[in-house]
Amino acid sequence: MHTWLPEKVEQTQQLLKAQNIKLGFKFNPPANQDEIQRCEEELGFILPNSYKEFLKFSNGANIFCSGKPRFEITVPWFADSGILIQSTSTIVPFNQEQDRVYVEDDGEKKYIAFCYLGYIGTGDFCSFDITTYTNSEYKVLDCEHDYLFEDWHAEHVIANSFEDWLIKIFDEVIQNNGRPEYWIPSSLQA
Repeated sequence: MHTWLPEKVEQTQQLLKAQNIKLGFKFNPPANQDEIQRCEEELGFILPNSYKEFLKFSNGANIFCSGKPRFEITVPWFADSGILIQSTSTIVPFNQEQDRVYVEDDGEKKYIAFCYLGYIGTGDFCSFDITTYTNSEYKVLDCEHDYLFEDWHAEHVIANSFEDWLIKIFDEVIQNNGRPEYWIPSSLQA
């Protein structure tokens, strides 16, 4: 991932600049193995390998984000623009917040929320479907705030892994001039 990602970011930045679209990329310093392990222990779940590889490249990121916040942000897992990929320090509180809404008191947790869709601004997020663990990866779900997990699981699988999801995001912009949220129909200019 660390080999193709910088190239995709550069291609995307050139395309956005040519179209005078002012969106940026904020990558954090890399996570170390201890931070990732602590995060997994706090979550109570194993993170998928491609997401762990990303965390070792950038411990969270906000991609396709505006340069200036539209309003003051008080929680670290929230963004008012872009696609906010959670870090080892924000993924636990982000999941705690989502669990308050989407996991019944006696229910079994079936997802790990890893990305807040700030660009959309509706409360939607992406998660790993932990019922689909294969080859050290989970499928990625589009978690619409208007639906329950059963609906996400049945109808909203948008990628086979974190890496597949990230590649599709960049390819949608680079190859199709579409929105990074490739699973939501619309053009980037709309």
